[in-house]
Amino acid sequence: MEQKRQPAEDNIRCHHDTFADIRFQDGALPHVMGACSYQVVRACRDPKLSQEGRGFTYNHAPMLVWWNGHFLYEYLGGEKSEHIPPTAVFLCISKDGVHWNKPTEIFPSIEVPAVPYRGPSGEYVKGERIPAIVHHRMGFYTTAAGRLLVSTFYGISPEPHTNPNNGYGVGRVVREIYSDFSLSDICFIRYNEAGGYGRQQVNVFGWYEESKDMGFVEACRELLGNRLVTQQWWEEERLDEAFFTRPGGSALSFYTLNSGRVMGVFKNSMTSWTDDKGEHWSPLERSPSIITSTGKVWGQRTPDQRFALVYNPSPDGAHRWPLAVTTGDNGTDFYGLGALLPEISPCRYEGGMKNLGAQYVRGIAECNKAPEEQAVWIAYSVNKEDLWITRFPVSVKMTQESAVCDDMSLMTEKQLRETWNLYVPAWGGAELIKHENTGALKLCDWDPYNRVRAERLFQQLEKVRIKVRIQISRLSRDKITLLVQDQKGQNALILVLKPDGKACINAGGVDQPVCVYRMGQVLEVDILIRCRDFTYTVRVSEAGDAAGLEMESTRLNIIGEKSGLLGACVKNVERFVMTSKYNLPFQSLEVNGKAGNIGDLKDADIPHEPIRFAILFFQAEAGLEL
Repeated sequence: MEQKRQPAEDNIRCHHDTFADIRFQDGALPHVMGACSYQVVRACRDPKLSQEGRGFTYNHAPMLVWWNGHFLYEYLGGEKSEHIPPTAVFLCISKDGVHWNKPTEIFPSIEVPAVPYRGPSGEYVKGERIPAIVHHRMGFYTTAAGRLLVSTFYGISPEPHTNPNNGYGVGRVVREIYSDFSLSDICFIRYNEAGGYGRQQVNVFGWYEESKDMGFVEACRELLGNRLVTQQWWEEERLDEAFFTRPGGSALSFYTLNSGRVMGVFKNSMTSWTDDKGEHWSPLERSPSIITSTGKVWGQRTPDQRFALVYNPSPDGAHRWPLAVTTGDNGTDFYGLGALLPEISPCRYEGGMKNLGAQYVRGIAECNKAPEEQAVWIAYSVNKEDLWITRFPVSVKMTQESAVCDDMSLMTEKQLRETWNLYVPAWGGAELIKHENTGALKLCDWDPYNRVRAERLFQQLEKVRIKVRIQISRLSRDKITLLVQDQKGQNALILVLKPDGKACINAGGVDQPVCVYRMGQVLEVDILIRCRDFTYTVRVSEAGDAAGLEMESTRLNIIGEKSGLLGACVKNVERFVMTSKYNLPFQSLEVNGKAGNIGDLKDADIPHEPIRFAILFFQAEAGLEL
């Protein structure tokens, strides 16, 4: 059922002038302005501290939908490693995409009869029963009547290197999510009869046609009749040649072009298209300009009626970074490449086949509704152990064209999300606080192996004056760090605030004192960068009292000043960053998480004393002297 390719709209072409440098976890790419990232689930081996209460440290394959005024986030989890039981599927719910409830198990671990299994080499499995392994490439489906179905597939992995999506699994299950977010019973919607498992072999759950809820039955029939959506099931059920119109292709995502043609994009840079909603497809063809590997590629139409691809622009499938976006007007030609994540936290827990990096990205499929806002939401896993979500505004911008003056007392949540880049661990937070005539972006974290970040792009300038007002509320370890960077992430200036009350310029790994500050005091940091002669001047002043967060410039009291040479040879700078730690342990390209032997990081389950600080005001403008 293949269509012949036409000369127009026949394939995806990425016209990138810059490629990702994967020595750096953001690829040394420009950062997308307003990309705000929030950790949904932080893996933890201690069941008392883990969000799902099981101590699972393998978490992967997230799916995302917006329904009934909430985000719903489905993912699969396992005890330690990929393809090793027990595994289960969980659901998280959020009203704002920032604050999430605890994961609820929606598809449990099950066992099935071993006798029907005849794997890819015709092998048998010893014993009477065998645990099934959850696996899915598609999660949510909203019906025309507005009912929401969630699904997964039960595969079989007799040993970890036998994939559960090879066609020899058990079958696909589904349940309905009701308006109060309660759940229907679990039912099979397809048995994998071509792989050996039919209704007689599996009696764990019921058959959807036997449900007494005819609305649920009709919803399942509608899903089964949607060729585009069910094409995403091909991998797990590939032996059923009659059901699928497009043989081949892994992890399909699809979007509709302006002409009505639907473009499909798969793993490994493969593409295909259909003119009749999935009844017939063009031959699979590789798009060489989508430089990627075995991580998923997400494509969609954006709310501004343009198009975006989100993926790992690197051929290194073991190190899936950076996570980047490219955009275009017609859905086939894409321009520019911008990083959505500034860094990758280290893999904390040993486990088999844990590719490093931000990966398996999925957004809200066009068969489901999206929030009515000019933004895109994407879900992904990090190191196959943590689950994250990122929101970025459209149109996608990677530069700031005008001067910046952000007073947090006047800032709205919408303005903050459009202009600041936030990176917020689950063991941490970032919140815009208003109090009478004052305001602050308050940030904190207590994660030993992650850090909260706030980043602001400003005009790309050779000479810039930056003024930022901050307050350090709690700091018992590490160093709160202020950075001024160029577009590639080179640090022109590093200012650290230490627990002993010393503010220092860090140059060449040495802390050079600027002043002594008081914990809780509002500070104004005034920075002048001169790239032409590679020099800086930093002045730190006390600005009012801590209780009232007073910021009148007439009350400034200078407590220290220092000048010197920049830490890097940069032509210009464009980025201000403030983080809760000086750095994170860096797992380089030499570290391979797939082998399952990287070991656990020490005390990864033990929260640290919280680090708390706030940004009250930020300004960046060209050419002024202090």
